Amino acid sequence: MRVVALAGGTGSAKLLRGLRAELGKFTIVSNVGDDFWRHGQYICPDIDIAMYTLAGIADETKGWGIQEDTFNTLRQLSKMGEETWFNLGDKDLATSMLRTELLSKGKRLGDITSILCERLGVAQSILPCTDDRLETYITTRFGSMHLQEFWVKNHGKPEVTGVEYRGAEGAKGEQRVLEELERAERIVICPANPVTSILPILAVEDIRRILEKSSAKRIAISPMIGQAPVSGPAGKFMHALGVETDSPSVAKLYSGVIDTLIIDSSDDGMAQEVQRQGVKPVLTQTLMKSHDDEGRLARIALEA
Repeated sequence: MRVVALAGGTGSAKLLRGLRAELGKFTIVSNVGDDFWRHGQYICPDIDIAMYTLAGIADETKGWGIQEDTFNTLRQLSKMGEETWFNLGDKDLATSMLRTELLSKGKRLGDITSILCERLGVAQSILPCTDDRLETYITTRFGSMHLQEFWVKNHGKPEVTGVEYRGAEGAKGEQRVLEELERAERIVICPANPVTSILPILAVEDIRRILEKSSAKRIAISPMIGQAPVSGPAGKFMHALGVETDSPSVAKLYSGVIDTLIIDSSDDGMAQEVQRQGVKPVLTQTLMKSHDDEGRLARIALEA
């Protein structure tokens, strides 16, 4: 089965590990909306968490970065008077340094990501949704700020009044992403913050067009249980878009690009509302507390 997974963040990475256990090789389309420049390096958090997880080196205690990393570079930068609000370990920094060097030599982000995956021993194909700059900006009463500045520097505290995907209008889908989506038999949208991890991918016009017309089975896993996200600031962003923080609203945000939404068993009362969005609900336990949970949820996504 040709499977393509749309992914972004820690929840997505867990499902990717489950899909690997079930499938072996498949293609991952990663969000790039939270990519940014910091300390002269180009950092791609969602690409990296997928890559580190599948390489078996992710720090699962923190939910980001590499196991047993040190932070000597950040400490020295701090001593020299630099702001160090974005935690980037020394091993993690090596990834960004190599990425930045290859970018400076004219290589495209998709090709660089393939090189990094090969060197880390990742058999799955991880690709950015676009090689073009596409950045998520959050509008607050303090002005507009990059997602990383909002979430990491300001701890997600400012009130959110809007979300913008800068660069989306001119962004083109990475060529291999478009080809894999065209050939896909099943497309899985991993559990992730819909507004900042998945909608930036869907904001790339040619990707969305393929998804809307695809004859593949299109499944998403809701990141919501009850009236709240499993983790993170999705509620703030969804309210800014005028929708509630629940699975029916996820179905609404993904309207036209999914046929089925997997929701938590405890949300059986929301199933009819999901169906009213033109989406088939499938109920199961969606919280992934173990590798067994990851594999079980991946199987359901592949069979739904």
